[in-house]
Amino acid sequence: MTIACHKKRLSGCHTALLAVALLAACASDPAANPQDPYEATNRRISEFNEKVDTKLVRPVAVVYQKNVPEPVQTGVGNFFGNLKDIWSTVNNALQARPMDTAETGLRVAVNTVFGVFGLFDVATWAGLQRRSADFGQTLGLWGVPSGPYLVLPLLGPSTARDTVGWTFDNHYNLWNGVEPTGLRNSGTVLKVVDMRAGYLGLDTSLNEVALDKYSFVRDAYLQRRNPKGWKRNLPADMQENDGSDGSDGSDGSDGSDGSDGSDGSDRFDNEASSGSASPQAEPVASGDAAAPEVPVIIEGPPVTYERSEPQENSPTDKPQNNQ
Repeated sequence: MTIACHKKRLSGCHTALLAVALLAACASDPAANPQDPYEATNRRISEFNEKVDTKLVRPVAVVYQKNVPEPVQTGVGNFFGNLKDIWSTVNNALQARPMDTAETGLRVAVNTVFGVFGLFDVATWAGLQRRSADFGQTLGLWGVPSGPYLVLPLLGPSTARDTVGWTFDNHYNLWNGVEPTGLRNSGTVLKVVDMRAGYLGLDTSLNEVALDKYSFVRDAYLQRRNPKGWKRNLPADMQENDGSDGSDGSDGSDGSDGSDGSDGSDRFDNEASSGSASPQAEPVASGDAAAPEVPVIIEGPPVTYERSEPQENSPTDKPQNNQ
């Protein structure tokens, strides 16, 4: 009975999402961006999401960040991140990424056993990096077009393809099977608040630098969800089919199209590793030039090391030869 009710609840959620997508499709509005044909509708939904965030979600996140001990916040993020890694393992396998599949699966095993069900991120300490993947990304690599850009109520930026992918991600999230219902709902709220607390500094910076916040978020999301930046370590036949609205993707397999080469699975950004080389130190000129400052790695006041030139022994300093 519990399983039947759970499936009924999930199917109702899927129906609601599909209804939102159909309503957006019917309200065709002229837009400057061809990937955003329903811009007027999307902007209204975005304004609604902003009001909910400003009046409800953000204040709770601020209280959470200020009053909950940092180790507890870290544990909450680790726990739900470990659950997400389970589904990421499946999607990495569906995307024919054997190395990422093995590494992500090993992360789940290590964090579940040695990290107390994921509360402690032992895997990262052991050198196992997170390789996030979702079903929307899998569909993109299979050649499914992204479809129009959509803003979902309370969920935020998406596309038609990512909306379908999100329903699968949500359906196969192990947390949705937790009973009793009160514990599951409380955990979901805690997850949302913890995630929102991680963006408290980012939203302030975004409001300061973006002339049009809606356009900025839309363009950043579409760029990050472009399959051209996901195709590292894929078979050649999958690299030729990126599913990005008619583009062959042959010029963007290494992320040179402007994307950062990350997997793009996070809806807002956060899990990309930097591959840039460290800057080389400038050569120091010899001679009587002033001695440069030597950077100090540990925290503290800057320390300057002065270099003294070797001095020749004066006649009085030379050893006396008594013979």
